[in-house]
Amino acid sequence: MKKHRRTYEELNLDKKIQYLIWTLAIPMVFCILLPVVSMFISIGNYSTITHNMNLSSDFSLNFKENMDLKMYHYCVGSAEQKTLPMKDVNRAIRLAEELEQTTVRKESKRAIELVLLDCKNLKKKMRAIEATKGYDSRQTQLTNNIYVLTELAQKAMGDYIYYEAGYLKQVEDDMFVRILTVGVLLGIIVVLVVAFVLKKSFRLAKEITDPIASLSENVRKVGYGDFRIQSVETNVIEVKNLNQGVQKMARRIETLLQNVQEEERKQHMIQLELLQAQVSPHFLYNTLDTIVWMVEADMHDEAIEMLTHLSVFFRTVLSKGEDVISLGDEVLHTRSYLEIQQIRYSDILDYSIDLPEGFSDIRLPKMTLQPIVENALYHGVKEKRGKSSIRIFFEDNGEDIVMQVKDDGIGMTQERLAEVQEGLRKKEGVGFGMSAVEERLKLYYGEKYGIDISSKYNEGTVVCMRIPKNFNFSNKKIN
Repeated sequence: MKKHRRTYEELNLDKKIQYLIWTLAIPMVFCILLPVVSMFISIGNYSTITHNMNLSSDFSLNFKENMDLKMYHYCVGSAEQKTLPMKDVNRAIRLAEELEQTTVRKESKRAIELVLLDCKNLKKKMRAIEATKGYDSRQTQLTNNIYVLTELAQKAMGDYIYYEAGYLKQVEDDMFVRILTVGVLLGIIVVLVVAFVLKKSFRLAKEITDPIASLSENVRKVGYGDFRIQSVETNVIEVKNLNQGVQKMARRIETLLQNVQEEERKQHMIQLELLQAQVSPHFLYNTLDTIVWMVEADMHDEAIEMLTHLSVFFRTVLSKGEDVISLGDEVLHTRSYLEIQQIRYSDILDYSIDLPEGFSDIRLPKMTLQPIVENALYHGVKEKRGKSSIRIFFEDNGEDIVMQVKDDGIGMTQERLAEVQEGLRKKEGVGFGMSAVEERLKLYYGEKYGIDISSKYNEGTVVCMRIPKNFNFSNKKIN
């Protein structure tokens, strides 16, 4: 035992934890398998008996009455029964044979064998009646043979049901005893295993608690920006290596953090500006195809109108290389986009834009509104049957304004809405429109600004974007 203790003490932290895991896992697996196997055995027996009783009840309820009636009609030459009811007998034989295969108790097996024997004799007696021509002879055979055999077959099946019902009660009692026994045994095993594992766990925890606590305090200090941390003294190899890593990290992070944050911000801005500057090639191709179709159809006025809207759209996209434009220009850009799409989807799309006076000169990053409108069109309006509308309006909210894009399209289920909201919160991709606009607003204005979305399936979606009325964009330019 002493040698074993020394060996355990010499194990590294990983081996000690594995030792504890296996000490707990092996008994737990046994504890899980024992009741599962026991329950499977009991459930199998129970299912077999209930299956047998259901089948036998089918046989027993109306076999004699039906057979006697059909054979009587056959014997008297009734038009209701011109042939022997062999199908009924054969069905009864098949049912009895199926029960014979799943029956295990001796008394029940003997009873079902009697049912089979009676049914087979019944077939022979039915053939004998078929060969008999006289009315009186047929009636005699019907009374002395058919009625007797159907009575015997039904009585044997009743005995079978009686025996199986008794066996079912026995199985239920055995199941209760087995569950109780297994429960007591499992309780004892769990108590012993938990006591042993707790003893070993407390011992292992004591070996590493103090150095881990000191190391945790050092990490907390680094997390708050305090890089003046003391080295942790420990004999645990893993903790010692971790301490050296934390010390190196603290020395390096102090000099790198500022540069990394600045570089990250610049990269985000560059990526988002490139994304925002892109125009869907499908939108351009489809618009040009529509214009070509209009020209070929001699719809020159409509083609000119669409070209005018396309020109306004690209003028805003380019905006002389500027990334920040006025809200009036952003609305003009969005209106030109909607006008083009309304020509293409005149049967499903209506829109309205309500821009209050005095809001036109507010500055904001370009292509903030249009991607949200595009998202509303393709994922809301187009997905719903019939005509839908997109409404864009603006609300005064003190030092801020709230831009709202509301559609009465297909909307989103609560599960999909939760996924989109979680994706925006975690800055994960939830589609080009929302994710790009959300990141740009937060990078420019700060974490309190961004997108808020609500939706109901088959009712529509509302996307709100909050931006400040007055903001100095000069500090946000990329050098």
